[in-house]
Amino acid sequence: MSVRIAPASTHISDLISFATGGMLTSRQLEMIEWCQNMSGEMWTGWVDNDLVAVWGLIPPSLLSNQAYLWMYSTERVQEHTFLFVRNSQRMIERMLERYETINGHCQLGATLSMRWVRWLGGVFSEPDGAYIPFTIRRKHD
Repeated sequence: MSVRIAPASTHISDLISFATGGMLTSRQLEMIEWCQNMSGEMWTGWVDNDLVAVWGLIPPSLLSNQAYLWMYSTERVQEHTFLFVRNSQRMIERMLERYETINGHCQLGATLSMRWVRWLGGVFSEPDGAYIPFTIRRKHD
């Protein structure tokens, strides 16, 4: 089994549609395309030749010391939880070298996503509607 993380192409919605057998709603595709267009950096995570996750960072400006983290994972990520978490921890370390704070939201009830964010050092705030905001901060020496 091989695991690789690669910079994402500009057509991630096509990759995700293929990986999920076209099972995305029009709203999900719209959100993925919006995130893709706004992202300064994006990556894909693969196990063997199967796409398991796509994520990116959206900074509010080019000079900002914070960014918004978004991620979409396929069902296959559950088959490789340990590899996914370990590689995510490495990636978040790299992200925190560039940004002091990484923010995001999880959908309420998305226990796997919330567990992933906690494994990355995320701290959740109070829910905001159907979502719960989180912050991951750079650890200062």
